[in-house]
Amino acid sequence: MAENSSPRPLEPDEVEREFAENLRQAAYVFEKEENGRFQGPILACQAVARFIYLRKGGAELAAPFLQIAQAFAELGRGGKPRLFAKKTVPEKERERSPERKHIQMLAAAALEAMIKLEPRGSGNRNAAAAKVARHVNRWPGMGAQDVTERTVIAWRNKYRSSSKSARKPFERVVERILAEPDPNMTVDQLLKSGPPGYWKS
Repeated sequence: MAENSSPRPLEPDEVEREFAENLRQAAYVFEKEENGRFQGPILACQAVARFIYLRKGGAELAAPFLQIAQAFAELGRGGKPRLFAKKTVPEKERERSPERKHIQMLAAAALEAMIKLEPRGSGNRNAAAAKVARHVNRWPGMGAQDVTERTVIAWRNKYRSSSKSARKPFERVVERILAEPDPNMTVDQLLKSGPPGYWKS
């Protein structure tokens, strides 16, 4: 009898096993915990984003899941995230939305990366902040605020002086930018394209 030549199914690797376990935990929280209808989807979205990160996927692939997680967190706090809004949110209300805070964090991280990439003592912080501000003013969702170099510097200072848990996403973005083969090009692409996965409305 001829041997069966069909390939054997591959065993899940460590990344896949971690992903499956994280999803199981998210499903358990969703079903069993008192606040699971919010926390379960947050954990599931974070699991997907981590899986993409560990598989070296681009930030644009993970961004929608992180925005969904932020929206559920805001919903759980009694807020009205733009992602779940049935109608257009007034511009002034958008300034307090989780999407706007995400934009501020990305702008602050871009400035932080640019400063770290400059030769020590070059003193170009203001010029770098002005460059970030010019681009951020053209990003979707920024119509309600005129962003200046001082605004971007204030955002950076806020994240650098915030608590460890609040600072972690900011530091993670900076680390990812600096780990790219051409960090300067990565910053330029972020500034020109805007936040990955951000809707144009």
